[in-house]
Amino acid sequence: MSAGPADARPEKRWIGRSFGAAAQGYDAVAGLQRAVGRELLRLCPNECATAPALILDIGTGTGYCAARLVESYPEARVLALDVSEGMLRVALERIGRSLRAGYLCADAAALPFPDRSIDLVFSNLAIQWCPDPAAVLCEFGRVLKPGGRLLFSSFGPETLTELRQAFAAVDRYSHVNDFVPGPELERLLGAAGFCEVATAAEVRSMAYSGVAELMRELKSLGAHNVTAGRPRNLTGRRAFERMIEAYPGRRGDGGIRASFEIIFASGARQ
Repeated sequence: MSAGPADARPEKRWIGRSFGAAAQGYDAVAGLQRAVGRELLRLCPNECATAPALILDIGTGTGYCAARLVESYPEARVLALDVSEGMLRVALERIGRSLRAGYLCADAAALPFPDRSIDLVFSNLAIQWCPDPAAVLCEFGRVLKPGGRLLFSSFGPETLTELRQAFAAVDRYSHVNDFVPGPELERLLGAAGFCEVATAAEVRSMAYSGVAELMRELKSLGAHNVTAGRPRNLTGRRAFERMIEAYPGRRGDGGIRASFEIIFASGARQ
């Protein structure tokens, strides 16, 4: 089973640029990301048999979860890694310079660490932006020590289904990023050498005043369409109006709802 059509996968060269542009305003609109991060952090004590000495937070963004990992593991060193230098600058402002925190600008599919060097890999809502999830999960397995733990969250394929349906009524371009389902993530984790693999998914419905607010928030998060098959020109006014008319998630007060499927996943390195 493939991760999705090639033209619906994120295009790597745009990912860091997109999130870098969103860095300064990210925290103001990242309520869902923080809520999911808090739930993922609550899994850490149960998922770590021994206190980890070296923790890697991949796709750290503005450092919200990394800061809490520093607090939760006072004996550990936490490395905050992101493909966006802009995000890392905000993370540095949040956490500060310390012997217990490090900052690295790098690609999750090519981690700058030796084999079997990390105790815990943590990643909150970042893997879905990687063009090749299989390669990323193999990298996670490569850098983890035997018995090391992986905890991550990701968006699933039910994310933004309403927006996807609305754009489908307008044209055949890819307007919404493609997301890997839980069963496929489990298969990829097994292929990457992980055991004790577990995933859980839930769909959350978020309220917005209208489609325009949803689109603005996605852009502010750096999470707007970065697929290879996206339209290269601006969507015309009439086409955009038709998309809004076709949007299926309307509320009685004139607002809309948007679905976000959240997948929580964990595994141990053999």
